[in-house]
Amino acid sequence: MAATGDDDTLVATVDVLLRALRALGEAGQPDAASRLAARAWLALRDEHPRQAQRVNGTMHHLARLPQEPSTTAGSPTTQEDT
Repeated sequence: MAATGDDDTLVATVDVLLRALRALGEAGQPDAASRLAARAWLALRDEHPRQAQRVNGTMHHLARLPQEPSTTAGSPTTQEDT
């Protein structure tokens, strides 16, 4: 059945996306990963609610990660202090 093949392809694609989003978040970019996840959720929510729910779970994971490094670390004030 073609629908099953399409469903399998979608599940596999979302798996890869979620792994990439988690890796991006854990690499210090949780805000960027969250913005991308939100776009994916929006694209999936109506036609593929189960996959959208999985993306939502990843967004919750990303929200618990430490935020990106402060921009003040490289600010001129910090550089003058060194």
